Amino acid sequence: MSDDHNNGFFNGPTRRVGGGANETTKTRPPKSPPNDTIPVPQAKPAVAERSEFIEPKTRRVSPAPSPSSSTTPANNTTQQPDFVVGWLVVSDGPGRGASKPIGYGMNSIGRGADSLIQLDYGDEEISRNTHCHIAYDHKHKKFYIQHGGGQNLTYLDDAPVLSSCELPNRSRIVMGNTTLTFIQLCGDNFDWE
Repeated sequence: MSDDHNNGFFNGPTRRVGGGANETTKTRPPKSPPNDTIPVPQAKPAVAERSEFIEPKTRRVSPAPSPSSSTTPANNTTQQPDFVVGWLVVSDGPGRGASKPIGYGMNSIGRGADSLIQLDYGDEEISRNTHCHIAYDHKHKKFYIQHGGGQNLTYLDDAPVLSSCELPNRSRIVMGNTTLTFIQLCGDNFDWE
């Protein structure tokens, strides 16, 4: 049988053409009439889907991507920056002695798991969402602090933070019953870039 016959080219009965007179003619039952819709094979994507092409979150500004930024362990709820530009050290209050790294760009600070810098040591006067933000401006090599939108205030060296202001090295930040000391790593003398 030819390939054309197998592909449905002939729709009617067929007979076998033989070489001798003794050969009997065989017929095949007619095929059902063709459907109005012919299944079309699905086109394969030009580029195979791979997980490295899908980026569910916005990539934070940093000097170069780190291999650890593509995978995050499932049991790790807090995010760690690829490049540390400074630290917040709990110098008084719940969590005293703990430190949290600060990364490039905006760093939200609060008790909840959505905060980049999570201060969940039992001080319920710290907002669950975002109590304040600390930002590192890599172009000008400066740090800034600003209010996060919650009801409770943040204090920078005893002055309330009501709008964005520069954050000097070794500054004292008070949120609720927690006092933090800001330690600067990056600046005019050093930057990862």
